[in-house]
Amino acid sequence: MVQKSLIKEKGILRLNGINANQILELLQNKHIKDVVIPECKNGETWGARDLLKLDAWVLRRSYSPLTTIGYEIKTSRADFEKDQKWTGYLDLCHEFYFVCPAGLIRATDLPSRVGILWASKGNRLYTKRKSERVEPDVKKLNRLLIYVVMARSKIVANMYMLDVEEKSRTQQIREAVEKANEQKELAYFIRGHIRKLYEELTKKEADLSYRERNVEDFERQLARLGITWDSERADWQDNQRVQQEIAGLKKVLDHWTLQKMRNTANQMIEFVNTVERLAEK
Repeated sequence: MVQKSLIKEKGILRLNGINANQILELLQNKHIKDVVIPECKNGETWGARDLLKLDAWVLRRSYSPLTTIGYEIKTSRADFEKDQKWTGYLDLCHEFYFVCPAGLIRATDLPSRVGILWASKGNRLYTKRKSERVEPDVKKLNRLLIYVVMARSKIVANMYMLDVEEKSRTQQIREAVEKANEQKELAYFIRGHIRKLYEELTKKEADLSYRERNVEDFERQLARLGITWDSERADWQDNQRVQQEIAGLKKVLDHWTLQKMRNTANQMIEFVNTVERLAEK
């Protein structure tokens, strides 16, 4: 019944199968110039009873105004409905959003202060509802900031060096997989190209062998006519001599003589066929 209720608001909206890692990547791309802390805790890990962990916490790189944003990612309706901790995130940021596949969470499911982002398979985030800006609890925000500085920050001489900050483990694995896939595709391409070249060379070799046999046969036929010719010699004078001798033969053997020779050959073939049939009987 829950699935049916998800299809009604503003046309047909479907759960599109996008997962939490893909949504996190979309958020990181959205805030490419900001400070993004995935799985951000609200304080020290050890001994904390009220420890919370945002799926992503963002500090916009701007002082006018100073803005922090909290994100909670949901890919299951059941997970969203049983989550009781998210209200504690509201004191940790100026704006708070739920991020989910399109249609999973609706505007009527949450108070007006909470924003909603819908993620699609087309690698896009849509603002279903913009979050209201509210001043966070100063003490709680400071506690979170201390955690970020102590546990998740890299101190650099120039703040703009953050643009080349170290990649997350997930990003490194993803890029390694993508590189491996590219190398695999390149290997397939090279192997296919080599196979094609091999087939072409094999065909050319067969053609050359066929032509060589024809040339050798032509040499033997010339020899029967008393004409000697060496095909391996690239000698124009020798080729010219052969052409002259063939032209002389053409003058000696007129059309009628050739026709008589052809008729005689046909008669001999018929005679051989007759002898073979008699032998079979």
